[in-house]
Amino acid sequence: MKNSHSLKLHTHIAHPVRTALSPQDMFIKYAFLADSASLDAAGKLTAMGIFDTIFSPKFPARHRDMTLVAYLEGTFSEKGDQKLSVELRDDKGNKLTSYEQTIALNPTNLRAGIVLKIQDFVFQSPGEYEFVMFVNDRFLGRVTFKVQEVHVQEVGET
Repeated sequence: MKNSHSLKLHTHIAHPVRTALSPQDMFIKYAFLADSASLDAAGKLTAMGIFDTIFSPKFPARHRDMTLVAYLEGTFSEKGDQKLSVELRDDKGNKLTSYEQTIALNPTNLRAGIVLKIQDFVFQSPGEYEFVMFVNDRFLGRVTFKVQEVHVQEVGET
């Protein structure tokens, strides 16, 4: 796994349910950001603090904990090991960091739950950001979010 930030990437294969519009390609069933999330051995996902905006009174802004959660569904033709790549990009498309993990789809379990925990990431400026996901270098989808500056009012300030 490549990255200079502290992170833990966990994957788990859950039970198959196929709802893809294209029977040929893996797709994201759902994806979102949360303060924290976990995936148990049975594939049950628990997430707390789902969000789409990070607020900070100053920049650069260190965000202590952020978790990208995604559930992927594949096809029988995609069974076996697949390379998952996730890139964090700013609103200009610059790649700020990236993460890689091998996920395994076997013939009886064609889903993969992804819990990507990112700790102490520093955002240099407010703006729009996105996590862009790829499987075997094929675009899979994105999760967008905002980082906004917020004025913190001091006690007695009007």
